[in-house]
Amino acid sequence: MDPDQYCQDKAAASGSSFYYSFMFLPRDKRRAITALYAFCREVDDVVDECSDANVARTTLNWWRMQVAQIYDGKPQHPVAQALVPVVQQFNLTQEHLLEIIDGMEMDLEQARYPDFKSLELYCYRVASVVGLLAAAIFG
Repeated sequence: MDPDQYCQDKAAASGSSFYYSFMFLPRDKRRAITALYAFCREVDDVVDECSDANVARTTLNWWRMQVAQIYDGKPQHPVAQALVPVVQQFNLTQEHLLEIIDGMEMDLEQARYPDFKSLELYCYRVASVVGLLAAAIFG
């Protein structure tokens, strides 16, 4: 299975209506947003499906290395491989992908936020950054 097919399968398996909305996009944008969505699903699943917080942190750190390899070399994971041409074509920043991982890691630390500023940072990382990346892809 090639990286694009892996991403498509990951996005379709989520059961989200987002996946079906992607079908109406031009091929290059559809491929890009599907890879981004698969990345978000992968890192979110680390936190949601792992019962050991230390294992989840280790896995998120591995994903940080994958993000670095997207920009610096050859990533190992099919989602990261699919993102290589996407980050180049749509000028997606490494910082934004890392912010998503940072947001997922915040889920390991706490379920409730003591103040609005903390909640705002969490929302920025897990939602707004995804919107910024999607806007870069959609144009």
